[in-house]
Amino acid sequence: MIKGMMNKYLHIDLSTQTFHFGTPPDGLFEEFIGGKGAGLKLLVDKGLITQDPFSGENPLIFITAPFTGSRVQTSARSALVTKSPLTGTFLDSHGGGHWGPQVKRAGIDYIFITGKSERPVYLYITPGRVFFEDASGLWGTNRYETEKKLRAKYPGTRVACIGIAGENRVRYASIGIDYHRQFGRGGSGAVMGSKYLKAIVVGGKETVEFYDEAGYKELTAKLTKDVMAHPNRALRYERGTSMWVRWGQEIGHFLPIRNCQDVVVDDYDLICSENLRKELNWKSTACYGCAIMCAKHAKWKGYEMEGPEYETVAWLGANCGLNDPETIAMANYLADDFGMDTISTGAVMAFAMEAYEKGIITDADTGGIRLAFGNGEAVQEMIKKIAARDGLGDILAEGSRIASQEIGKGSDYFALQTAGMELSGVNIKGCASMGLAMATSDFASHTRLWTATAEMNNELTYESVPKFVKDGQDEVNTRNSLVVCDFVPFGFDRLGPILETITGLNVSPDDLMKLGEKISNITRMYSIKNGRTRKDDTLPSRFFKEKHLSGIFRDQFLAEEKFNQWLDMYYKERGWDSNGIPMDDKLAEFNLKRL
Repeated sequence: MIKGMMNKYLHIDLSTQTFHFGTPPDGLFEEFIGGKGAGLKLLVDKGLITQDPFSGENPLIFITAPFTGSRVQTSARSALVTKSPLTGTFLDSHGGGHWGPQVKRAGIDYIFITGKSERPVYLYITPGRVFFEDASGLWGTNRYETEKKLRAKYPGTRVACIGIAGENRVRYASIGIDYHRQFGRGGSGAVMGSKYLKAIVVGGKETVEFYDEAGYKELTAKLTKDVMAHPNRALRYERGTSMWVRWGQEIGHFLPIRNCQDVVVDDYDLICSENLRKELNWKSTACYGCAIMCAKHAKWKGYEMEGPEYETVAWLGANCGLNDPETIAMANYLADDFGMDTISTGAVMAFAMEAYEKGIITDADTGGIRLAFGNGEAVQEMIKKIAARDGLGDILAEGSRIASQEIGKGSDYFALQTAGMELSGVNIKGCASMGLAMATSDFASHTRLWTATAEMNNELTYESVPKFVKDGQDEVNTRNSLVVCDFVPFGFDRLGPILETITGLNVSPDDLMKLGEKISNITRMYSIKNGRTRKDDTLPSRFFKEKHLSGIFRDQFLAEEKFNQWLDMYYKERGWDSNGIPMDDKLAEFNLKRL
């Protein structure tokens, strides 16, 4: 057992309404630290690989790490691990706020939930106790109201809950925590809804022991001081993540506009952080113990929320042709309250708008909603229909891959997804390296690797991209096992020694990079076992057939042949064969067996 963890887990079976506390498997945290890596290990060792995402055997694993709840900057975060109903394969989602630290205060490292209740329930968890409570009075209510009622009933607790999108199994439904934070991508909220689990309330005041308390205090104090002095901290405090809107237009051209038909827009000033701050009365706020304070609390016309973040401004805003801050904020508010990932919601919405623009979807399909780019009221009404699975919303609730298959008529050309997950981060026509990063990731997300800064700064060449992507993905895997935020501006040379003071584990930066590579190979085998092949490691045709306006392929086309050469180079860097399957030598390097 290591220090820095509670060395206890909680298993809950919703089918039988039973629970038990246990000791985590030997070596789990020593080998995989926590978060993504440890959650993946639990799934694989229990043989939970090919199960239906909506089956009772598919678990929801809320898992922490040694940093969670500590003084390490951005250590508020924790992970949610399950099998995604959107992609049909492995999912790890990460959230901040105060949820993760509170799980530890309940005296546990992770909550492992299986089975299905016969009726709506919520869980109330305290150290050593679990209560199964009737949630019929909450079923049909949205996230904000649900959390408000439960936190009033159980003061001093933290709540994870779903809205009606999760109840209705929208495949990109999210789980909300701390009102304004989410386990956002991949549909974990739909998994929770399929179990008739409305919410989890966690209380407790347990504390954790550290291996070297004095060393821990010294190193974390130095880290906090250096984070505060770093220039990126001031930028994120003042502008939040939406600072990328201006940067993405003035340094490169990667803002997704009108379903990525365009990459340049004249009125982007309206959705830049400076105008959002003014129009939405932003106030900076933070996750547990974080000095960066990148979150922005918005208040407008009687509404309150945190955001909108860059991804929401980009995908639910510009990508849908919207440029009014209040309109984008309202769409953000609705999606959060219903419990839907704003990135997938925006991508699916823009897909439907382009289909409407091309006459593939008509007014008869939309129920009279004029689903044109720039129509903010239409966006808000369609969000409601998706959450309720009403009419066209029922099809769009399946995600853009399935929706394009059902709608047909060539709509797959502009369904902006890869391997089932809607793209995020950037318009690939402005930043091709992000295309390789998302196409080869365990799911298509900017949080798996952000290459845009390096490409826009001319630090990448065509030849250097595959290794850059491979190494970056491995690093992010380990950061997601430490469960630290992307915004910590320091690497493993700083985080490794802090980990040792907390746990007693002596790990080098190379050890941490190797862990990330090991995780990459396990998630790849997990995906292959669920049907993923080389043909899934690709991009929507739009990005091969339409000219790029910035980055490596500026004023050129990213030919599919060129992309496939990238893929070959990437597989070689990984030690995988030409079909993207890990070779025996690579598995032996990490003492792994085929799944």
